[in-house]
Amino acid sequence: MKRRQAGFTLTELMVVVSIIGVLVTMAIVYMRPHVRPIDVATRFGDLVHEANRRAVALGPVRANVAANLGSKARTQILAAPDVGTTIKFTLYRLQEDMPVTATTGVWQPIESYTTDRNVLVDSYANSVGDHATLPLSTSWASFVAQCRPDGTCDPRTLFFQAAIAGPSYEQLAKISIMQLGGAITTHTDWN
Repeated sequence: MKRRQAGFTLTELMVVVSIIGVLVTMAIVYMRPHVRPIDVATRFGDLVHEANRRAVALGPVRANVAANLGSKARTQILAAPDVGTTIKFTLYRLQEDMPVTATTGVWQPIESYTTDRNVLVDSYANSVGDHATLPLSTSWASFVAQCRPDGTCDPRTLFFQAAIAGPSYEQLAKISIMQLGGAITTHTDWN
């Protein structure tokens, strides 16, 4: 009488491993977070909040430094084109030179945020309003938003658009920096 051996054949094991591989690949693709324009607007808003918080916390710029720089700003956010269609926003703080009689300062980088490649930074305006009514610019090398120790920031509106088609409510976003208090508003459209 022959005894039958228990176990799996090599073919059965290979089929199971292949099925698991396909399921893991599908899980990675479908569970990867999809960055939307409103997510990028919110992240930029976080950068503005941090700029405003630091400007207030660091206090006034010395009068001689402010006069030399032509600004009482304590923090600023600059933009620069990055790889492909992404934009890199960097938050800087003003480090005044010593001794107290010095009239210069250096802008020190604090943190940066690079937009996701799935979201296009359409344009910006140097005031608050809608896409259709504002004079827009796409010259990111000249973008600057400054915050002062009194809690005010330069008014700006930025417009974001999804790079690939999707549901209409996920296609557009705007963020407006209000001058007083550096408050921001985000919208899932450009109006």
